[in-house]
Amino acid sequence: MKYSSKIHLSFGLGGFLDNFITAAFAVRVIAFFETEILLGITYVGLAFILYGIWNMFNDPIAGYLSDRKTRFTSRWGRRFPWFITAAIPYAIVYLFIFTVPNKETIPAFFWLLFIICLFDLFYSLWNTNWLALFPEKFRTNLERTRVGGINTLFGQIGLALGMLLPPLFITYGDINSYIFSAIMVVGIALFTALLMIPGMKEDKDMRIRALRIEKEQQGESFFKTLIFAFRHKNFLVYVFTYLTQMILFMLILGSLPYWVQYILGREAEIEIYISGAFLIGSVLAVPLWVMLGRKLGNRKVYIIGSGVTAVCFIPLMFISDLLTTIVGTIFLGVAMAALWTLMYPTFSDVIDEIVMITRKRREGIYTGVRTFFGRFSNVLGGVFIAIIHTTTGFIPEAATQTPLAMFGIRVIMGLIPMIFYIASFVLMWKIYDLKPEKVQWIQMQLKEREL
Repeated sequence: MKYSSKIHLSFGLGGFLDNFITAAFAVRVIAFFETEILLGITYVGLAFILYGIWNMFNDPIAGYLSDRKTRFTSRWGRRFPWFITAAIPYAIVYLFIFTVPNKETIPAFFWLLFIICLFDLFYSLWNTNWLALFPEKFRTNLERTRVGGINTLFGQIGLALGMLLPPLFITYGDINSYIFSAIMVVGIALFTALLMIPGMKEDKDMRIRALRIEKEQQGESFFKTLIFAFRHKNFLVYVFTYLTQMILFMLILGSLPYWVQYILGREAEIEIYISGAFLIGSVLAVPLWVMLGRKLGNRKVYIIGSGVTAVCFIPLMFISDLLTTIVGTIFLGVAMAALWTLMYPTFSDVIDEIVMITRKRREGIYTGVRTFFGRFSNVLGGVFIAIIHTTTGFIPEAATQTPLAMFGIRVIMGLIPMIFYIASFVLMWKIYDLKPEKVQWIQMQLKEREL
């Protein structure tokens, strides 16, 4: 272990910051604009499609810029200045999602589009640099699995808290309650960003290496790097599996208010029990998946986790009461923890292979591409929800829904994520080839080449 537990914990809080606000965003934004602002779901879906086009350019360019030398690099490193610049406004912008100045259709549509694009801009800048720092800073599999486990643990707590906290203050039909809830979310996020500062700092060796490598790879084309990323099979498989995880994230969280209100027929506070069940399952499972990852290798546990998670979606197509929902959510949390735990070490394995092949460190742009796929899940989630709600006759103003509309909610919560996870299982099994012995050989090559 090169770094202390303090640094591991500080860096790992990025998992909390990421999942906490993302969960609060994913659970609330579509349901808020459709059922509280009464913006037509077609307009909501269109806003997310346009946001996806913006996201297509925003994330890779943010990653590319973060790889470049700046006047702060020699003193602060490549990643730390971008983190400081973006993390705080990222947290603050979340509040403005719920302060819609004009509730008429066109103004509300443009407000939604503007805010989610601005929100994503700051997210890309801080998150890309946080993730790009992981393979640069933590160089051994032992340290990576430990920090990855900490990231996952904090991430699952952030995920659950992002789901648990807002319902404590939200009353369906009261927009002011959403604003108060958002203020609480922003306060916690700002405090977390400050605690991350020690973990995000780059030591002297990292700064010197960044300056040396930047000098060696001056003139590297953005598009050349981007084209290589999309030709690298292990990278493509990884980003698809990451997209799968985020699809689950978006669809389940985005549909949770609909599930509670229409499938269970309960009030918003019931979301707390479901979120708590997920937290229990995922947190208790993290040490198990860390141990298996070290013993069996990242690839094999990733495959196991994908298959088990796909199976855990099946009950969501049938259950209709709170108790079975809670039990099913616990099992889903246990299964999903496998992929979250191995997500960071597996990404580091992929980056190490690319660095070995290219002899260039462009973690930022590859992380930007990864971030694009992750955020593209918001687009797909919004489009899926809009299409299914429209085709199944979902009525936002209604206190109850037709059987067809409720079946649509089940499809969003269970069937679509399950299909994506089955595809991930097959791709990791058949195409992804970074087995433990190959990973070890790559790390030896990087050490010999001083990369």
